[in-house]
Amino acid sequence: MDLRAQMMLPLRVLFLALVALPLLARPVLAHEKWFVDAAGFPLQLDQAAWNRALLALALAGGALAMALLIEALWRRLHPGTPVTPPRAKVLENQRRLFAWIPLILAVHIAVSLIVSGVQRQLFAPNLMLPRTFFGGITALLEIAVALSFFYGALTRVAAAVLMLLFPVSLLAFGIVDTFEHLELLGIAAFLLIFGRGPFSLDAIFGTPPRPPRAWLPRAVPLLRVLTGLTIAWLGFSEKLWNIPLGVAFLERHPFNFMPALGFVGFSNADFVVAAGLVEVVTGIVIASGLVTRPVIALAWVPYNLTLPFLGWVELVGHLPTYGIIGVLLLWGSGRDVRPYLREVDDTIRGA
Repeated sequence: MDLRAQMMLPLRVLFLALVALPLLARPVLAHEKWFVDAAGFPLQLDQAAWNRALLALALAGGALAMALLIEALWRRLHPGTPVTPPRAKVLENQRRLFAWIPLILAVHIAVSLIVSGVQRQLFAPNLMLPRTFFGGITALLEIAVALSFFYGALTRVAAAVLMLLFPVSLLAFGIVDTFEHLELLGIAAFLLIFGRGPFSLDAIFGTPPRPPRAWLPRAVPLLRVLTGLTIAWLGFSEKLWNIPLGVAFLERHPFNFMPALGFVGFSNADFVVAAGLVEVVTGIVIASGLVTRPVIALAWVPYNLTLPFLGWVELVGHLPTYGIIGVLLLWGSGRDVRPYLREVDDTIRGA
């Protein structure tokens, strides 16, 4: 190996580490509580944990500043060019695609909810309902919501019921575990506003009264913000404030790839911290609505890399997020749909 190659090798390794770590760390430790009993791993809110949280927020601030710069440069290079066509240029195939969005999102969350319900779990494997009348009724409500979303029958009523299950979760499992599923609340809000669309029993037999059109611009932003907050909260609750939990997960599932890249001293604890930082930054950027499509596109592939290793639990649990990814890839931050919101509304509602 010549001198130039010897000099370039460390730089290549560093580049791979800097690129691969943000892409892979987030999904690798997405939901440790699904695979490790978290009862023995309480939050560690000591000074070191708060310092890590402040570092994550500082990095998020830097990422937001960079995102603002990128959007400003885009507008400067493409002045007056909307991200999506104005109303006059909406094509018929776009209208057909919009009509499928609520169906796709509803089916994704329906499969996840029905699997959780039949196993007496509320939203996720770590939220196990008691074997009591209360637990059975709650699980039955979850199954009813899932079936309503799947068939598109009384969709808005089911969305309201799903929202009401969140106070139940708060009482049964507390703030920390409930806030890890805020993205489901975002889906419920979206379906409450738009319904299940023209391909539904609601459309055939007549939908319930529509929410005011003033709510329409809030549907996608609510979905985006609550999804971003979920990701950021996971970075805190399962990683930056609970390193032992992440380490226990990595001991069972050795996903720490950094030593293979030459970083021998990069411990599992270091990897958990890095994953938490990436999650917090990613979540806050998504919630902000800046460069939404590029961030979602970059996250899509690594978000799926753990499926061959973690199996059906990972797949079913992440189905709602896959539906959200599709919505945000198409509509971005939610501002993009406003120029032709009336057409989208009429198409989705089957008017």
